[in-house]
Parts: sequence; C-alpha cells; structure tokens
Amino acid sequence: MKITVVLLTWKRITHLRKTLGMLASQTNKSFEVRISNGNLAMSNIVNQYVAMFKNKLSIKLTHDGNDTGTFRRFTVAAEAAKSGSDVILFIDDDVTFSETYIDQMISCYEPETYKSGFAWNFQQDGKDYYRYRTKVRSESSLVHYCGTGVAMVDASIFLNPGFFAAPKESFFIEDLWLSYFAQHVMKWKLKYIPLKEVHVGGGDQHALYKKIMKEKRTRGSIDKADFLRMLVQKYGWKL
Repeated sequence: MKITVVLLTWKRITHLRKTLGMLASQTNKSFEVRISNGNLAMSNIVNQYVAMFKNKLSIKLTHDGNDTGTFRRFTVAAEAAKSGSDVILFIDDDVTFSETYIDQMISCYEPETYKSGFAWNFQQDGKDYYRYRTKVRSESSLVHYCGTGVAMVDASIFLNPGFFAAPKESFFIEDLWLSYFAQHVMKWKLKYIPLKEVHVGGGDQHALYKKIMKEKRTRGSIDKADFLRMLVQKYGWKL
C-alpha cells in the first residue's frame, strides 16, 4: 500500500520545519511527502527546510502559489493518486503528533472511506445546521463532516473527474466539499479516527477560512455555513 502525506505551506512557513521533523521521526517510514508551497515570496526558505530532510524523507515539492487556496491539497493528492498512491494523509502545519502518527492512521484505514481526527455531525435540519454541529468523539457515531487538518482518504476519490468540477467557493472551504463528494456522490463512509498525542498547536489566526469569514459579503465571500447550505439546497446533500 502506497501512502502519501500532503502538506500545504502559506503564512506559517516556519511550521514546515517542525512538521517535517515529526514526519522524519515516524516509526513507519513507508510513505512519501508532497508539499505545495502557496507563499512564492518565501520559496527560498521552503527550499531550505526541504533540503534539511531530503536524506530522511522522500519529498516532492511544488511552488504553486495560493490562487486556489486550500483546495490545492486536492490537486497534489490527485497527482499522487495518478502516480499510484493508495492512501492520502492530510496534516495541517499547526498540528503536533507523535512518532506513531502514521501507524495510528494506517491501522484505521478502510477502502472507500474518508476519516478524520476532527469530525462533526449536524443535529438540526434547516438553515442552522452548521451552527448546531456537534463534534464526534466516537468511532460508532454518525459523521457528516470531516476536517482535512488530520485526515485520511482513499486516494481513488481524486481520480474521479467530477471531483474537480467543484464550485469556486470550495477553494477556501475544501473540507466540506470533500465530505460532500465522498458521502453523497461516491456513497462512501465518513468516520472518526481516535488519535493519541495529536494536538492543534495554534496559529489559527492565519487560517484561510478565518480570513474568508471576516470579509464583507459585498466582495463575494462565503462562510462555511453558507457553503453547507448551498451543498444541501443546490447539490442535494442529505444530512
């Protein structure tokens, strides 16, 4: 089974070195790392960090810019899938994890599933379902929505051409699109992964979704609640 870990860089460039260090310390070494750099002005620093780990990790780096926001993690995943990857692991750069992280994730792998350490379900029908989301903490609980920050998905989803017919609103709210497409289009299961020693380490002030949610509607922005409503009302996602 070929495993690819996908990382994005943008504002928190210095987090990359920390994340690569934790990946280099994994007890399971059978994975590759693909990095998409969205901060072209900092490309030299990204190159330096990657060079520090070239003898410890199998790394493929691209300098892509940030025109498609966090959705570019899916473009990277698609390239990995085309190259034979079976499993895609997404990890955000503000997450800390132990040396058994890869093993923990892979021990929970199932084909045709999208799983996350950060998962939610929606408790109320109608316009306020996003407001009434509940964090899932049980493997047996129903999951509607998996966050990509700590996630694992069968790579074959990225070989479906329909996946990349996503609305432009998903470019900065990509986790909802992946959840919708996996569950509603592919008819896959969304599940929670119980992880040990995995923590969000801060830096959320730079997160793209925060920026989008603060922008004025007159600029055409959309927040997660709006996007979810669109997926339900326009695309027919059944929650």
